[in-house]
Amino acid sequence: MRRIGVDTGGTFTDCVLVDDETGRVVVEKVPSQPANPEKAILNGLLRLVAQAGLQPGDIDAVIHGTTIATNIVIEGTYARAGVIATSGCRDVLEIGTQQRYQPYDLLHAPKVPLVPRDLRIEVAGRIAADGTEVMPLDEEAVGAAIRKLEAAGVRSIAVTGLFSYENPAHERRIAELVREMVPGIYVVASSDVSREVREYPRFATTAVNATLAPLLDPYIRQLKAELEAEGFKGELYVMQSSGGIATAARSMGEKAHHLVLSGPAAGIIGGIYASELSGLGNLVTLDIGGTSADIGIVANGIPRIRFDMQLPNGVPVQVPNLEIETIGAGGGSIAWIDGGGALRVGPQSAGARPGPVAFRLGGDKPTVTDAQVVLRRLNPGGLLGGNLKLDRDAAYVAIAALAKELGLTPEKMALGIVAVMEANMAGAIMRSAARHGDDLRDFTLVAAGGAGGLSVVSLAKALDIPRVLIPPHPGLLSAAGLLTSDLRHDLSAPVMIDTASPDLALIERVQGELEARVQGDLEVDGVPVTLRGAEHSVEIRYVGQEYSVNVATARGEGLSAIIARFHESHERIYGHSAPDAPSEIVSIRVSGRGGSASSDLPSGASLLAARVGETREVWFDEAGGYVTTPVIERFSLRPGDVVTGPAIIEQLDTTVVLLPGWRAFSNEQSCLIIEEVKS
Repeated sequence: MRRIGVDTGGTFTDCVLVDDETGRVVVEKVPSQPANPEKAILNGLLRLVAQAGLQPGDIDAVIHGTTIATNIVIEGTYARAGVIATSGCRDVLEIGTQQRYQPYDLLHAPKVPLVPRDLRIEVAGRIAADGTEVMPLDEEAVGAAIRKLEAAGVRSIAVTGLFSYENPAHERRIAELVREMVPGIYVVASSDVSREVREYPRFATTAVNATLAPLLDPYIRQLKAELEAEGFKGELYVMQSSGGIATAARSMGEKAHHLVLSGPAAGIIGGIYASELSGLGNLVTLDIGGTSADIGIVANGIPRIRFDMQLPNGVPVQVPNLEIETIGAGGGSIAWIDGGGALRVGPQSAGARPGPVAFRLGGDKPTVTDAQVVLRRLNPGGLLGGNLKLDRDAAYVAIAALAKELGLTPEKMALGIVAVMEANMAGAIMRSAARHGDDLRDFTLVAAGGAGGLSVVSLAKALDIPRVLIPPHPGLLSAAGLLTSDLRHDLSAPVMIDTASPDLALIERVQGELEARVQGDLEVDGVPVTLRGAEHSVEIRYVGQEYSVNVATARGEGLSAIIARFHESHERIYGHSAPDAPSEIVSIRVSGRGGSASSDLPSGASLLAARVGETREVWFDEAGGYVTTPVIERFSLRPGDVVTGPAIIEQLDTTVVLLPGWRAFSNEQSCLIIEEVKS
């Protein structure tokens, strides 16, 4: 089987081809094209298959991680959408929960709803909590609402109704009328997007879906069509926020909001695979690209997954997602001085175009990459094997101009820029660890992304993390992670079961129905029976609580053991539990997984010519200036070889800065393990 993983970042598009028959791995990096990301993907894929001596038709699968949805929610560039709500639900999206980050701020600015009030229309009709109809749907009013929203130029319509998870009849009839009257407008019902009992998160998730699908669906269709036009006959898969993949068809429409963390999720999966090669289980994955840094924590080899998330604008989304902290700090992050005279870095980024000043693509603002160039940590001869030239003189001038404002030398300013960025990353890592009470001294820091190797040792030193892992191709780790991911389908069903007098037959029946559905989905996806699996869990809360805790279960497991784990989880997450208080099960979940017959990746291989005895002058703050530093080609290191810092370790997709007092050794799996030298 021949498969390609392609990850689109803000600066580069990374491609990895694995040929399972020959064990060969081929990689390619090309500049991203934010205005037309599919063009960069096709460029990278065609160059990749040509480099491998293959034809597009020889590829069995293309697996894609995209940041399209991520960028939309960060930038707030949603599609224009309308809402048709049944009686009493027009303003749920705006009222929300009334929770505030700063409850005593009298000047608190209200959150701007995804859909403004003039595009939210209420129609008569009501379903009761038990699913019975209280008030019939006013179809004439529905027709008038549809015509009004069409005239307002909406690209989609979200349909929201109270208790539709019990009886979706009203929602589905409204959606049917929309499709009949305006077939060109996308429509989605909350009961098809989320089967959850809390109306605000369910309605908000539906609104997010309605504002994403009109932008994501055309992109996926266009990419699939262009791949087919170029001769790629293999299936197109897309990474989901959950860390699983899905076919292109299952990544559109009602599933569009599952792609919010598509790109960042792949980095965690790649980090898990790389760590398994070295027998490590507790990880902090740090994926630093051109525009952002993504932090994920893996405990005992298992990534942490949630079933809801909060977008930057505070809107909740009910969707399975890996627990990822994303900050605007990357190689392209722009350095600037605020009104108080303090140095700031990001979140604004130079991106792929115009990019850092050193790239000579039109950028004129100093970035983190320019600072690294000034410090000579990046190869003056260029990146990507010399294919991306660097202009150190231009970077020096840009950094010097900023340094003049603070009365610093260009080198001190460059060090300050890097230090500010790394402080932002260190804060994000500590926040991620604090959520679950993790002791970072028990973890390994995994470098990922093209810029990950530049800062990972400094961060480990600052955070007292004892060990750093550099995978074979860290700059391509997200693309590689795509190739080790399983197909995944997540289903849930709302229930209200008192754990003191549980209806065990109902639990068993719902679990069986959900498992049958995910097995059917995997069958449609072409996954053999022998490679299918299912994971069960339940959502439990104390009576009177709004939020629940997800507890993993096994089919037929005794309820007492499940409740005991609920109390333990509640204690760990919130710092307290109440074993004597009544509790209830509010939802039953099943995750179906379809494994690949061949998901292993070959070990790394050299993509640069080995250089012997090369050195260059590199600035290290520990040494107080420039130091004659060995420059080592990564894959010239054989298993057991040891490098002591200061040193620069280079490869096609990243550069590793090895600080004085630290050493790196290569293991049998082509991973670098970096640890501080103990006196």
